[in-house]
Amino acid sequence: MTEQKRRKSVLSQIIESTPVPTFVIDTQHRIIHWNMACENVTGIRADKMIGTQKAWVAFYADERPTMADIVLDGNPDDIETFYSGKYHKSDVLDGVWEAEDFFPHFPDGGKWLSFSATILEDEEGRVIGAVETLRDITKQKNYEKSLKKNQKILSEVIDGCPVPMFVLNDEHQVTHWNKACESIIGTPADEVVGTKEQWKAFYDEERPVLADLVMNNSYDAISEFYKGIWAASPLIEEGWEATDYFPNFRSGAKWLYFTAAPLRSDDGEIFGAVETLQDVSNQKQYEAKLEFQANHDALTGLANRTLLTDRIKQAIAHAERDNRLLSLLFIDLDNFKTINDTLGHNVGDQLICETAKKISNAVRTGDTVARLGGDEFVVLLFAPESEDHVTDIVQRLTEEVATSFCHNGQDLHVGCSVGVAMFPQDGGDVETLMKNADSAMYLAKATEKGSFCFFTQDLTDRALRRLQIENDLHKAIDRHEFYLEYQPIYELATGKIIAAEALLRWNHPEQGLINPVDFIHIAEETSMIVDIGEWVLRTAAKEAMYWHEELGKTLRISINVSARQFRNHEIHEALERVYNDIGHPGFNIELELTENLVMHNPERAEESLAKLREMGVCLAMDDFGTGYSSLAYLRRFPFDMIKIDKAFVDDLGKNKEAEAIVRAMLELGRALGLRMLAEGVETELQRTFLAREGCDEVQGFLFSRPKKVENFREMLRKETF
Repeated sequence: MTEQKRRKSVLSQIIESTPVPTFVIDTQHRIIHWNMACENVTGIRADKMIGTQKAWVAFYADERPTMADIVLDGNPDDIETFYSGKYHKSDVLDGVWEAEDFFPHFPDGGKWLSFSATILEDEEGRVIGAVETLRDITKQKNYEKSLKKNQKILSEVIDGCPVPMFVLNDEHQVTHWNKACESIIGTPADEVVGTKEQWKAFYDEERPVLADLVMNNSYDAISEFYKGIWAASPLIEEGWEATDYFPNFRSGAKWLYFTAAPLRSDDGEIFGAVETLQDVSNQKQYEAKLEFQANHDALTGLANRTLLTDRIKQAIAHAERDNRLLSLLFIDLDNFKTINDTLGHNVGDQLICETAKKISNAVRTGDTVARLGGDEFVVLLFAPESEDHVTDIVQRLTEEVATSFCHNGQDLHVGCSVGVAMFPQDGGDVETLMKNADSAMYLAKATEKGSFCFFTQDLTDRALRRLQIENDLHKAIDRHEFYLEYQPIYELATGKIIAAEALLRWNHPEQGLINPVDFIHIAEETSMIVDIGEWVLRTAAKEAMYWHEELGKTLRISINVSARQFRNHEIHEALERVYNDIGHPGFNIELELTENLVMHNPERAEESLAKLREMGVCLAMDDFGTGYSSLAYLRRFPFDMIKIDKAFVDDLGKNKEAEAIVRAMLELGRALGLRMLAEGVETELQRTFLAREGCDEVQGFLFSRPKKVENFREMLRKETF
């Protein structure tokens, strides 16, 4: 058998055995191949087709060319004639034409086919025929038809529903705006469907509607845009509800009660939101008068005991469902009785009203402030972040109440004592929480007027310590209580010190050294971290300048960056001020950022990191592997170094899985062209493993503990490595 015949035989076998329905015609339009897959899809045997010029018989009732016939003749006008609206050129291969069509006479009630055809050429480029392949897409077409039908039914159900509603997709575009919605608002669907301008139907200025906000499940954002009028839905999981007045509807001003909830796919991903509306104008006007009289204090307009009890019950239900905290503050004015008895009840009433305003201004909009009678007030804090957050609010509240009240040119001073009870640890029902908050208030009043107490002594002690630390932090910089220690960083290959990490220390005049764990988070929450962070940056940069100029040691100085500094771009401003003060140093400033910090908002972080690089600093990702890394973003972020967290280094030499993870990290770093540093190296086994696997730099107690500035300078002078 000649090579040419052998190749033809192989080709024939390939065509015949392929599961893809295929037929081939020669230059005379005679069918030379009609494989078994083609027989199965068309229902016509090969022996009926091969040798004929009637490929069309398998597909059409009347004689007409197939796609293979047309491409063989090379007349593209015929493609438009016979396949108008159904064909296109292949996106993958040149010279291939593709089309879709329905063939009703095929087995099983007809079939949808996707088919493609192209010419065949010999080795010298001469046309020797054409090939056409077929694909049965009936199931796909039936599914698309069913999907369109279901979408049509859904649209008709929504449009015909008497409940006004609209639906947003995951891009916050309006996909449905039913007729009832048109009627109640007056805005036609064609003005909003397909746009992100749903806000125009409700508000004069651009802002999110409730459906926009529920997709982000943001308590703070909902509280900001729907102050005092929103609540978690008691019926719809993850749903929120609100009632508001809309004066500018085209259909006329209305009160609306509206609910919104996210729409989730089977895998739990949010893909949109639905919002329903209800006109409650009439009942709102009538109920407002009755509700206010029944649930509010006549003197101050605050919630009374009845409303407070109801709010606490609702808050407990939500807190249990969402695993949130609640806090109840019991407030009693100090020295009020003296003023009331001396100056009269009218003055006392004015003081009560003024105090009610001060308390309301000191808490968040979503919280409840109530007056129980006399000079007793209660505040329900809904979902505080922590006990520390409660402490901040109580401190702000006591300071606000303690401001003077002017009567006839005379300043009257009234403070308050506050008792705090926390849910769930201090009680699981209204009565228990109220009783325990009241007990804590009497303890505070007995201890020192103007103070506060938590129901449990442990929380009280923690709150007082936190308050003391916060107060002392304000003075620490001016009193020169902060100092830096420096932990050397070694190049593993040479054993030389090539960098140092600056570590903040606080030597309190009374308490001695305070662990950074006990004060850094307070500095973050109170924004004092901005001033402290700039002090650290300035002090470390000046010290590194000293090493460079006085000791002849050009070391990279590594400095941790807080979340507040990075997210608000305050680190950029601080860095600019330090450069203006000391000039651009002859060494590298390296800023350390945790992976959780940069992954909080990757797009914004990428922009911020790029700006820092432009300012001439190096960037290191700290605690790598402990957060939610994204390799896609890691590749895009302009980091110079990755610091492997101590948690992974600890098990080196003991745990094969830990070694595999660290080895993978090092390989990843090399692949990305990044330097790799291992933190917390404490044993020779760890050092040996890291050296063998090609780690660039190390720091840890095996080499050196953090040093005070003079000790570190002496270390550099002696070059003791």
